[in-house]
Amino acid sequence: MLVPYRWLKDYIETDLPVKELAEKMVATGNGVEAITELGADIKNVVVGKIVKLEKHPDADKLQICQIDVGTETLQIVTGADNVFEGALVPVALCGSELPNGMKIKKGKLRGVESYGMLCSGEELCLKESDYPGAEVYGILILSGDWAPGTDIRKVIMKDDTVIEFEIGANRPDCLSVLGIAREAAAALDIPIKIPDAAYSEDKNDDIHNYVDVEVTDTDLCPRYMAKAVKNVKIGPSPDWMQARLRAAGIRPISNIVDITNFVMLETGQPMHAYDDKDIRGRKIIVRRAEDGETMKTLDGKEREFTSSMLLIADAEGPTGIAGVMGGENSEIKEDTKTVIYEAAKFMYGNIRQTSRGLGLATEASMRFSKGVDTANVEYAINRCCQLTEMLGAGEIVGGTIDILSEDLSEKEIVVKAQDINGILGTNLSAMEMKRCLDRVFLKTELDATELRVHIPHIRGDIDGKADIAEEVARIYGYDNIPENEVQGRIMAVKRDMEVFTDLVRHYITGNGFFECITYSFTGKADWDKLLLPEDSFLRRAVKIRNPLGDDTAYMRTTLIADALKVMATNLKHKNKNVKIFEIDKVYLPKELPLTELPEERKKMVLAMSGDDADFYRLKEIVENIFEICRVEGGIDVVAGGEPYFHPGRKALMMLGDKLVGQLGEIHPDVQENFGIPEKVYVAQMDMESLFEASGTKIRFAPLPKYPAIERDIAITVDKDAEAGTIRKAILKNGGKYIENVELFDVYEGEQLGKGKKSLAYALTFRSATGTLTDENIAKDMKRILANLETDFGAALRS
Repeated sequence: MLVPYRWLKDYIETDLPVKELAEKMVATGNGVEAITELGADIKNVVVGKIVKLEKHPDADKLQICQIDVGTETLQIVTGADNVFEGALVPVALCGSELPNGMKIKKGKLRGVESYGMLCSGEELCLKESDYPGAEVYGILILSGDWAPGTDIRKVIMKDDTVIEFEIGANRPDCLSVLGIAREAAAALDIPIKIPDAAYSEDKNDDIHNYVDVEVTDTDLCPRYMAKAVKNVKIGPSPDWMQARLRAAGIRPISNIVDITNFVMLETGQPMHAYDDKDIRGRKIIVRRAEDGETMKTLDGKEREFTSSMLLIADAEGPTGIAGVMGGENSEIKEDTKTVIYEAAKFMYGNIRQTSRGLGLATEASMRFSKGVDTANVEYAINRCCQLTEMLGAGEIVGGTIDILSEDLSEKEIVVKAQDINGILGTNLSAMEMKRCLDRVFLKTELDATELRVHIPHIRGDIDGKADIAEEVARIYGYDNIPENEVQGRIMAVKRDMEVFTDLVRHYITGNGFFECITYSFTGKADWDKLLLPEDSFLRRAVKIRNPLGDDTAYMRTTLIADALKVMATNLKHKNKNVKIFEIDKVYLPKELPLTELPEERKKMVLAMSGDDADFYRLKEIVENIFEICRVEGGIDVVAGGEPYFHPGRKALMMLGDKLVGQLGEIHPDVQENFGIPEKVYVAQMDMESLFEASGTKIRFAPLPKYPAIERDIAITVDKDAEAGTIRKAILKNGGKYIENVELFDVYEGEQLGKGKKSLAYALTFRSATGTLTDENIAKDMKRILANLETDFGAALRS
């Protein structure tokens, strides 16, 4: 929320420097994002009046100006041809600085001394919307009757300081200058001046002579108010209003439009003004849209609606999107003579849904989406009428249309002082609490130690004693609340998927992998690149009704394609030893066409390339993930996998009979399809299956006291024999002393014979009770070799 300091001081009396005010606001729980001094980049530029103008003696295109700058008359040479005697112009004095970085010094032009420079709108970095004539070629000619020497920032309305406040989702009342003024008054412990919204109206005329209102969906519009203004005179709003709007980031347009914008920023209540002649049938209808109904909005775009959206319509069709934007045919024009002011409360959930559904966000929709106060609607529309009368922009017609379906009675909360002290850990008296609450405009009645707090409508965020305690705390001062030792007891907590995911993520990043985030969309081209057959279950995907393109027409069923795209991009940019991972959802329909929402499963993909990348390194990382997750029973790695893997270097990860992932080297054809210039190794795991199988118990074992005996064996087996299955067989037959088995070499060569390969394993034996000898493990080694020969046809290599 941008709040000009000068506008804020309309409601509170303070001479406090802006930074000190900001510190006070922060201390009472109001976040300050930034403090911006408008025009800070314009230094020593003033209004000058040209008192004399003559031709340069030695240059036809130059003129010599004698300019009154308040304290003296300066001689300045200019090449502009749009200046004239009596004109008021911006003068950059010697030593001045301009927004474009230019610094002005004394100089000579064709032998004539010049003590400054006349400025154009461009040199002051102004646009036509900032100041009339700013984009006209030549020197900026100032309008109005300004005294020479006046700081130019005042003329162009850049002599203010703007405070940007961070507004919490629970404080929509602070999305207004008055809301911030209340907070400032509370922080400084000073009164606030709320503008009187009184106005006069023509009692001989009635609003129903101009318009009628019908609200058919009061569940989405609990209050709708309308006022009529006749004999409207469209023109510019006064300088003070334009200055406040510009400083708050709103471009002035005309008096009527500026009034509605001013009131929206001042009160937090969005307003709208209709040209009476554009309301067909003289009737406003607040209703739900019909599916497929369309309208062109003020931004010139055709919008299509659904039945969940609320519209403002007339007798013939839509004229505006409730709480978001008016229709193109409802804007105020130069010939507008009668205006209908609208102020309403629309339900925040519906406005948020509509704004997102249409991809249309406005200042109004932002405020409605966070919630507006029902009672504030009346004050806002009255303030509009008062400003209209004050500016002489029209005459207020008698009568008000007010359709209200919400209870406006004030809420009361009764709390005990000891309860507040119990929450805050303080020892405040009930009277001290009352003083704190009164400062934040929560009128409080005291009965001994009981506080009866009256909650104004605008503070819809206050709902219980915890909220009351918070209001007491921020006025009493967070720094004044004593520190207490934390007391509690350790309790077992239920496992959490996010905590589990962070555990895995921590391990992966520790191994040099970088996390990436990709879109959840895919296309048929990706499936073709992955060599997936037409009947693959991975091609059975949810189709998007209105995709951005063919490559984003479906919801993805695997993370592999996106991982390969990321790898291709990095490798094409000459990055080396690339390691990336992603943890995100895939979307698996239970049947097509869809009759229910697809299953959303969280998956993890790892991809690596480079010097340290091979099948066994990736397998080691995957096995370590299972180990740190304490997966009960461990993982089995067996041959198999999708066609996008190399046929001889791929494997399935099994937990019992359940497939939880796949890993392998990417098929050379797939590698070529994605434009990947070198070998890439990829693994994909089902995080939810991994989470379900993970254990919670951590088992500790003492460090071994006795040394281990290590034996290496190399065996020749058939080429299709699975190394993992053989490893399990060695562990099973290794006896009570075997501790670990690791595959350390795979070899294929002509000397082994056709269809054969060599597998080399390192076996570790250890006893917990003493040092082993060769005799202790001799029987175990014989049993292992005999089993390998019987079950796998293995032959021991010498």
